[in-house]
Amino acid sequence: MEKENRKVTRKKISGCRICKSDNFIEVIKLENMPFTDEFIKKENFGKEYVQNIEIAVCRNCGSTQNLYDTDMKEYYSEYTYSVQSSGFAINFMRILAERINKDYFKGKKDLKIIEIGSGTGEQLLEFKKLGYDILGVEPSEQLSEYANDTGVKTITAFFDENIFDKINEDFKKVDAVITSYTFDHIPYPTEALQVIRKILKDDGALIIEVHDLALIEKRNEFCLFEHEHYTYLNEETITSLLNANGFEVLTFDILNSSEKRANSLLVVAKKNEEEKDFDINVDNEIEKLKDLNLNIQASIKKIDEWIFSNKNLNIVAYGAGGRGVMTIAALKNSGLIKYMVDKNPKSKDIFAPKTHIPVYDIEMLNFKRADKIIVFSFGYYNEIVKELGEKFGYSSEQFVSLLELLKT
Repeated sequence: MEKENRKVTRKKISGCRICKSDNFIEVIKLENMPFTDEFIKKENFGKEYVQNIEIAVCRNCGSTQNLYDTDMKEYYSEYTYSVQSSGFAINFMRILAERINKDYFKGKKDLKIIEIGSGTGEQLLEFKKLGYDILGVEPSEQLSEYANDTGVKTITAFFDENIFDKINEDFKKVDAVITSYTFDHIPYPTEALQVIRKILKDDGALIIEVHDLALIEKRNEFCLFEHEHYTYLNEETITSLLNANGFEVLTFDILNSSEKRANSLLVVAKKNEEEKDFDINVDNEIEKLKDLNLNIQASIKKIDEWIFSNKNLNIVAYGAGGRGVMTIAALKNSGLIKYMVDKNPKSKDIFAPKTHIPVYDIEMLNFKRADKIIVFSFGYYNEIVKELGEKFGYSSEQFVSLLELLKT
């Protein structure tokens, strides 16, 4: 996405996004980081949004969160991220829909489902194939238009307390609400959960997929600390959050690890009228994030050293999504990367924010040959290596996964 002179406002939060406490400990700071999707034209270098990202733990509830609210309305209205070209992602969505239908609803008919942050509608389409009546809620006008054109009924809106005024009567009570990699983009999740409670039938299912803080800590994935992400949850903190808002966790294992996408924490929950207590070891949450902060600095140094050690080679980055943009933005040696490729580049003649690395379609790998390819989209690593080998003759030895470079 490229937008000249966008005005972005942000302010420091006054209280915890979950429990409202004002007792934080700041642990991680990434300096001068861009939006993940704000790709720019050459004439607009320097006009993109760049600010520090500051991550803290609430000393009261143990939740990890972004300390700043950033005005995202204009940004998301033009958001263009899509997974439609990935066979693995589409297969994941198919399996998830089938598993929810089989394990939770036991093949019931005439079910209604709403997806929050439905994008171009691929996940809802899989539910539609199973006979569900579907509705997407998506703030991006471009993605909503695409989804509607493909038969996925979608309204252009943010999911908040005003959603009841924007949907018709048929969807004011639904059997399921699903949100994939969107819940952590919601600034105040407790408010969203209360809206979901109103819209979900008493025997309905809530399916949430977020980035797993435990995996971020395990893999040193600092690239997932973004302006766009407000909360970072693990099994313990999302259980506590759901319990405090009238939901009960049913399972974290609706899919096995090989079926899930990279860094996926996938939970299925149901409404529960009784509020349950769930104790969080806050000191442990703080210590884990402190350890992560040390590992982040080591990982950044390691990637920089790897790039410098290969400076005489043509290094190319695969994946112009959040992982690629944010990882490269943290590096000192990013200028040694020749270009980035993606199967769905946002436009032609665009550059990554902050680093100003050019972004192309994968066909560029056939014209400007790479010696080494860093795969930032590591969740699709095998798929990418196979495709580029078959199409352009690259060997497996020419690829390196971001996961390998993040190891300390």
